[in-house]
Amino acid sequence: MPGWWTRCGRWYAENMPRAHVLVVTRRSTRKNRYIEYVGESHLENLMQARLLPVLIPVAPGTLSCLPEYIRGMGGLLLVEGEDVEPAHYRARRANFKYLEKTDPLKDQIEIRLLRQALRRRLPILGICRGSQILNVVCGGTLYGDVQKEKKSRLKHINYEHYDSYRHRVTIVAGSPLHKWYGRRELRVNSYHHQGVRDLAPRFRPMAFAPDQLVEGYYDPKADFLVGLQFHPERMPEESAAARRIWQAFASAVRRSAGG
Repeated sequence: MPGWWTRCGRWYAENMPRAHVLVVTRRSTRKNRYIEYVGESHLENLMQARLLPVLIPVAPGTLSCLPEYIRGMGGLLLVEGEDVEPAHYRARRANFKYLEKTDPLKDQIEIRLLRQALRRRLPILGICRGSQILNVVCGGTLYGDVQKEKKSRLKHINYEHYDSYRHRVTIVAGSPLHKWYGRRELRVNSYHHQGVRDLAPRFRPMAFAPDQLVEGYYDPKADFLVGLQFHPERMPEESAAARRIWQAFASAVRRSAGG
């Protein structure tokens, strides 16, 4: 049987208050009305890592409520959504030429949350669009359309094989991604047309696609400040490595909260 100290540690871990991680929703229309949603896999991973997801709606009135949300923020998770508005970075003509649907309110909410989280040095994980807007807030830029601007033969989104499509990435040796996946090559999913053009100065790349698009990056001076262009939560064949990402994020959140 487990020793007394082990049982006490387990009880404390299972009963201690969960640190709050803010997650901004995405909004869409259903029967001419807005609905708010977040992929369940994001929420499930946070809860399995013993974190408490707090959903921030993209709705009128949210901006005035942000100070209250921010007071309890222990970490920030930013995920998928519409294109990031080119007004928020040093845009080129292509950023406007290839611009698709946007949500200016979602941009405003996420930018304000990011600035507060960065100022307080809280753990941040950006996935897909989340990695793009994190890079923008830190001074980076984006492609308006990766495939068209780079004239790449590599598909970055494949509607005919939406969930099964994979492409190869090369992982930088010694990076956190190398530690989490334990190898130098990986096949990842891809659901985007915007992407990182200029990486913000504070970040270092962790992975590249064959056309040299940055597929992952991190801040080596931060406890946990990570952007991933692909969706680890949608790659069941790599679930063990994905758990290591969420566990690393959760550990950083708890350290930040003093737990």
